[in-house]
This record gives sequence, C-alpha cells and structure tokens, in this order.
Amino acid sequence: MSPRTGRPIIGESRKDAQIGFRVTQETVDQFEECKKISGKSKVDLFEEMVDDLHKKLTRKE
Repeated sequence: MSPRTGRPIIGESRKDAQIGFRVTQETVDQFEECKKISGKSKVDLFEEMVDDLHKKLTRKE
C-alpha cells in the first residue's frame, strides 16, 4: 500500500482552489504587516477577511 501523497488536509475541507489578483505594493506591505502582527498565515488572514465581509454584507437588519 503506497503512502498518501500531497498536502495534508488541515481543518474540515481541502484547500485545492486558487485565487490570484494584482494589487499595489502598498496593499502587499499592509497585508504583510497584518500577517506579522497577528502571527497568522496569509491564507488564514484572507479567509478571516472574506468571512467578516460576507457576514457584514449578508446581515439582515
């Protein structure tokens, strides 16, 4: 039996989708600073920002 290959799954679902976009150097610098301050990975920060924005935009008042 061959060993499992590829990245290990962390959390509940696979992370096999990709997003790519161009931004200004200022945005990159701010994102890197947020990463250093929070101690989180870029993926974790991005997912947290998307979750927060989604909640804000879909909130029913």
